[in-house]
Amino acid sequence: MGLDSHHPGPPRFMQVGQRIVDPVFVDVEHGFDRDNLAPTIAGSPERDPKSYDADAFSWSVVSRPAGSSATLEDAPTPYDDRDRYDHGLGHTAEFEPDEPGTYVFELDAPDGTHELTVRVFDGDEGDAAAADGVGASGRRDCGGPPRIELDGRYDAATESFVVESGAELASDSHAVESDLVVEYLPHDASGLAATYIAVDGTTARIPAAALDGPTRLYAAPFDGQRVGVRDEIVLDPESESVSLPNRPPDWLDDAVVYEIFTRSFAGEPGETTFEVLADRVSYLDELGVDVVWLTPIVPAWSPTVETAPGGPHGYSTADYFDVAPDLGTIAEFEAFVDRCHDHDIRVCFDLVANHCGWTHPFFQETIAQVGDDPDEPAQFPDIVAWDASSTYFDWFDRQRGASRHDAAPAQTSFFGVRLQPNLNHGNVALREHLLAAVEFWAERVDGFRCDIAWGVPHSFWAEVRERVRAMDSDFLLLDEAIPRTPAFAASEFDCHFDTTGFTETAHAVARGERPPSDLLDAIEARERDGFPDYTRLLNATENHDEARLAHEAAVGHREDPAAVARAAAAAAFTLPGVPMLYYGQERLITRHGTRREFPYADDDDRADDIERDPYKRAFVNWAEFPEDHLDFYRRLVAFYHDSPVLGPSADLVRPAYRTETPDDVLVFGRNAGDAKRIVVVNFAADPRRVDLRPVVDTTDLFTGRDVAVARSEDAVTVEVERLAVLSTPSLFDGA
Repeated sequence: MGLDSHHPGPPRFMQVGQRIVDPVFVDVEHGFDRDNLAPTIAGSPERDPKSYDADAFSWSVVSRPAGSSATLEDAPTPYDDRDRYDHGLGHTAEFEPDEPGTYVFELDAPDGTHELTVRVFDGDEGDAAAADGVGASGRRDCGGPPRIELDGRYDAATESFVVESGAELASDSHAVESDLVVEYLPHDASGLAATYIAVDGTTARIPAAALDGPTRLYAAPFDGQRVGVRDEIVLDPESESVSLPNRPPDWLDDAVVYEIFTRSFAGEPGETTFEVLADRVSYLDELGVDVVWLTPIVPAWSPTVETAPGGPHGYSTADYFDVAPDLGTIAEFEAFVDRCHDHDIRVCFDLVANHCGWTHPFFQETIAQVGDDPDEPAQFPDIVAWDASSTYFDWFDRQRGASRHDAAPAQTSFFGVRLQPNLNHGNVALREHLLAAVEFWAERVDGFRCDIAWGVPHSFWAEVRERVRAMDSDFLLLDEAIPRTPAFAASEFDCHFDTTGFTETAHAVARGERPPSDLLDAIEARERDGFPDYTRLLNATENHDEARLAHEAAVGHREDPAAVARAAAAAAFTLPGVPMLYYGQERLITRHGTRREFPYADDDDRADDIERDPYKRAFVNWAEFPEDHLDFYRRLVAFYHDSPVLGPSADLVRPAYRTETPDDVLVFGRNAGDAKRIVVVNFAADPRRVDLRPVVDTTDLFTGRDVAVARSEDAVTVEVERLAVLSTPSLFDGA
């Protein structure tokens, strides 16, 4: 619904103190969340669309609550004296409510007039900060936000649909059940009037006769202080059925993700091609992974220069519709994908929509004059003058004044790196160009890992989700949102990064700075942060932007970094979440791989992430590796796939146990109803002992060995080298 018109998408739920705002700068100072109200692209997006006239789209307020003077504005919020350059378009809008209640906006578009409803709950700045994902200050005041999980059925007796919200308060909420309300709104483009939605408690009933076809219904919970993530359900009166489009694909719950830093995977500089990757698919199959995420394969600047800062990462797109020539051709990439599919491995494309590269032809066309060539190959010339008449001039975020290197109105760049100019998602033509790329690659791959997802408006991701799911109902969307933000689960992404939770905690445990039990806190915080049960989070111990965990252990207080790496991987695979491996960790790349050359070796005052961790993007060690280390990972992946308890869904439980080494040992339970497990993970170099309840079966399901070393009337003592997974009839006395 909505892809055949310019309708601005689903209704919004927010609270007073929140803003729908798209700051011109993408950095820490300006927050980790962007949004705007934007027209949808009607029909099939074009690669190089004509510019939309300045008056092609206009916004107005139809109604607002009594006492409100809030208006819709185009980029209304300057942060400092470098605020946004006014392109004079006004195609998108930003909004800050001042009163609780219902707001109705109108978008006048080339295909007619569309309405958008925004339901605003009461709140204050602390509540809103927590709702925006800032979290800590808001949680101290009122706890986490409520959550819902819609489900529904057709009631033939009353010829109506019944929608259950599954509403629940956060475990640390200060609210009580009577405070909890659920607001339901239909898609404004549907024929369903909100007056036909009868709500009893938190359950809604809708007469089938009120529907003129498949109808999307949205809902969000509010506990008097915090608004939770919205969910959606589709009601189909003709088939008398319901569907839940805001759910991850079923296959994800048994999947292991494997990230490849593309140009390091051949093992030698400049050797990686799609044909080489295809030849390594059998290795990935033997390892047992289900999804391969490749870092960017499109043409980009960094792979074209020797010793580029950060290595040839490719996150500086020069063409959204081709592959980099050093890797091969699109046909060869498609052959690689086919080879993966032959082995039941899906392929995830790295989509970069926050910024492109300095060398992108569209950006270059906006430059009228540059200064002298810089001395260093990793730098770019100053921009002396711009060509404001270029079709693409407005496709880039700009500040009103000049920057250190570039004339006014200077482009803004991702975290100030000139290599990566920010894209202007307030320009509908730019959005259309990117959506054409989305559809181009969605025909060829099985999912997107979306780079800097927090640096792109939610309105864009909601449209991406609808388009790719219309093409493939099993398509995966994985966000990079740092810190993790539950709002991306609102009809946008299926799976989410958890860098500030799981990954950073795992690294602190690896360094010996925090106890392993803190990993349980990181997992449990997901619910308190407001992530719905149905969405998925990534258990990654490493990725291309983070240090290698074995490297962290080596610089920390642990004796055996390889053993620590195996323990961390064991935790990632046995705790709730989607486990992920980063290429080479299974081959102990930090000991046997070849590091990349540091680009600033002769300058002590300059550093980049290759120097901070020399093996983060190192070349794979295909020739030399520890077989026992690789074998552990192979067995771990196979065990994960075969287990009826591991994976994202089974409950996490903290069982009773005793140990004299709490700084080394992680103990937890997994409850899948009929099947229950006790998991013990050891981060120490030597085996560690744990006392468990005597009902626990001491045959380790992972190794097949009996790990009991002593028994008493009230406990059984087990000794664990790295990982033990034990069956138990109960996780507590009598339960």
